[in-house]
Amino acid sequence: MSNRTRNLLVRRPEIVIWLVLGYFVLSVLLRVIRSDSLQNDEAEQVFQAQFLLLGYGRQPPFYNWLQIGTFHLFGISVATVSLLKNALLFLCCLFYWMAARMLIDDRRLPFAAMLGVLAVPSVTVLAQRDLTHAVATLCLVSIFLCLFIRTLKSPSLAGYLLLGVSIGIGAITKYNFVIIPLAAALAVLPEPDLRKRLFDWRILPAGAIAAAIVLPNFLWVLWHLDAATSGTVDAMRMGSSGDAAKDTIRGLTSIMISTIEGTAAVLIVFAAVFFRDIGAAMRAESVWTRIIGRMIIVCLIIVALIGIGFGASSIREKWLSPFLLLLPLYLTLKLAAAEIDSRRSIARMAPPVLGIVTAFIVYLAISIVIGPFIGQYGKEHVPYRSMLEEVIGARGERPAYIISSDQMLAGNARLNLPTVPTLLPGFVQPVPLDAVRRRGPGLVVWPAGDDDASVPEALANLLGAHGIQPQTLAIQWISVPYKFARGGEAMRFGYLWLDPLPETQR
Repeated sequence: MSNRTRNLLVRRPEIVIWLVLGYFVLSVLLRVIRSDSLQNDEAEQVFQAQFLLLGYGRQPPFYNWLQIGTFHLFGISVATVSLLKNALLFLCCLFYWMAARMLIDDRRLPFAAMLGVLAVPSVTVLAQRDLTHAVATLCLVSIFLCLFIRTLKSPSLAGYLLLGVSIGIGAITKYNFVIIPLAAALAVLPEPDLRKRLFDWRILPAGAIAAAIVLPNFLWVLWHLDAATSGTVDAMRMGSSGDAAKDTIRGLTSIMISTIEGTAAVLIVFAAVFFRDIGAAMRAESVWTRIIGRMIIVCLIIVALIGIGFGASSIREKWLSPFLLLLPLYLTLKLAAAEIDSRRSIARMAPPVLGIVTAFIVYLAISIVIGPFIGQYGKEHVPYRSMLEEVIGARGERPAYIISSDQMLAGNARLNLPTVPTLLPGFVQPVPLDAVRRRGPGLVVWPAGDDDASVPEALANLLGAHGIQPQTLAIQWISVPYKFARGGEAMRFGYLWLDPLPETQR
């Protein structure tokens, strides 16, 4: 980096905001260039955006609602999927900076906190690969921090009400968000001067607003308890041995490992930039270092207790991401308490952090081309568009609806045919097969292994429940080359067409 650029960052650290914005804009552009096939969470969003519901299985609905709104405004595309995600990530960084600025007089350290957010793997590595609901949760954590700090420092009725709104929306973004405000309340209790904010009468209307926002989804969860809980619990118990003591130890160990994985990059970055001030920062303390430090510890303790209660043997890093997001703020508060000289901190921190995270998204963009050369094919190599074009072209007409047993295929089908209803057996929204058959011919399609010769069980059960015997239908098979395929590697699909109901049955 040139001396001119270094000097510019020293004089005008606010340029970091524009550099971070540029990074997320570039992330959108590279995602569009990368592939027109979706990842798991992306396909889930595209498929589920057909339905405006109070719940979507194990995930609460807020991100889905945002995605539906984005699609209505800008249309269904890879660009709009990536735009929403990266807009939320940028807002996460922006509100995080605002929260740090409320607590730190030094004008540079809040930008160090903002750059520290980019060092959190969930914000850059995991999110750019494939995250949705977790991304919105990170944004809501930053918004909550702003409102929480503002309410503690300058309490007002409006501040309390906005805090209640943020808690309510956070709770319907991802259920583990609820741990954040709970940990915040417990972290404030030992501070005599701030404890009274928890017992202010204004917290009652704030709680009422939060409860009103959460209530519709809460009722939905009660009516669909199995769909809302089984997926998460099953994932937490993945690899469980059945031995309670052994699984508890494995669960606690996984929390420790996930915590190290989620914090290592942040700690390394801060240690490298502020290596001369580590000793002073470790000794320094303020009311806010105590509060944020307690929040991190309480969050991890609550997660551990939940894991033990559910018999979890595996806690993933992305589940801890809302709590580990607090670390950059804690570190910058420690540095501020030590009153370090931060004049060159941004000039030392911005280039490596932004350089590394930018290199990663560039790597993702070129890996789709490089992967086939070493025999690696991922979800973005699957030729959904080509398959649909061949199948529909052979028939000579578009389907009136599409049914698949695979959510990845269902989401990609809707991406390529946004006006055609796409249906999925097993989703919380039942498949109205008799109703859609009145519209015209339907395409039933699924990904198939090399040896598969029959309709998947979920599709066979659906057809059988409506009096259709799969063995009486003309099942066809098609192999389509992967994107950038080398040596003829191809993906195999099975499909069949359902004729529309006769006029007498409509």
